[in-house]
Amino acid sequence: MTALEINAVVNGHRLFGLLSGEGETTVILDAGLGGTSEDWSKVQPEVANFSKVFSYSRAGLGQSEKALIPRTCKDIISDLRSLLLSANLHPPYILVAHSWSGINARWFASQYPEEIAGMVLIDAVHENKYEQFEKILSEEKANRMWAFVKDPSKNDENIDRMASIEQVHGKQILFDFPLIILTRATDSDEMNKIETNLQAEFLKLSTNSRQYFSKHNDHFIQNLEPELVIDSIRQVVELIKENVK
Repeated sequence: MTALEINAVVNGHRLFGLLSGEGETTVILDAGLGGTSEDWSKVQPEVANFSKVFSYSRAGLGQSEKALIPRTCKDIISDLRSLLLSANLHPPYILVAHSWSGINARWFASQYPEEIAGMVLIDAVHENKYEQFEKILSEEKANRMWAFVKDPSKNDENIDRMASIEQVHGKQILFDFPLIILTRATDSDEMNKIETNLQAEFLKLSTNSRQYFSKHNDHFIQNLEPELVIDSIRQVVELIKENVK
């Protein structure tokens, strides 16, 4: 199935996306930090067989133009919502977010809960991970970590991570939509254990949540085990259809 290219100017810059499939609810694929619509090449064509699905590249990535920096959740979701409406894609949406984009997805849902019908978080970043890392790092390594995290120029998208984390902390509500958390296999590395253990906390975000683990210790589950991501999205789509009946 050939995907339709979407190009739209939102908030003063042009964004690129790919749309395919059909359905009442649109699945939004949001790549991790520095990722583009190409990150979903193994997922989007399969999801298009049972749902409308849209992937895109955030400002300054792939075929999308740069925007004013630094950026926060609020800026990114403002772009995304405008892009979706420009493409005539109206709520409700299913948010599928990898890594750092889990922060964006959660902010979207907390600000506009009536627009979100479901969510899949793929090895998503927990906002407390840096504080937990600090507990096991030497003072020197902890200082280097914080210097990196607090400087927007040190990441591929010039994202102000601390401001974005504060935005997520600022409004946390309990959802009732289907939520699936996908987590990579845990290994013996202490920082890996912290990250994967923290992801269990996401189960508390919704009254209708479940967690599955990848067979692999790889952050990019959508590349190494795409069938797990595809099946999880299918579950959410079907659960939404059941709730509508």
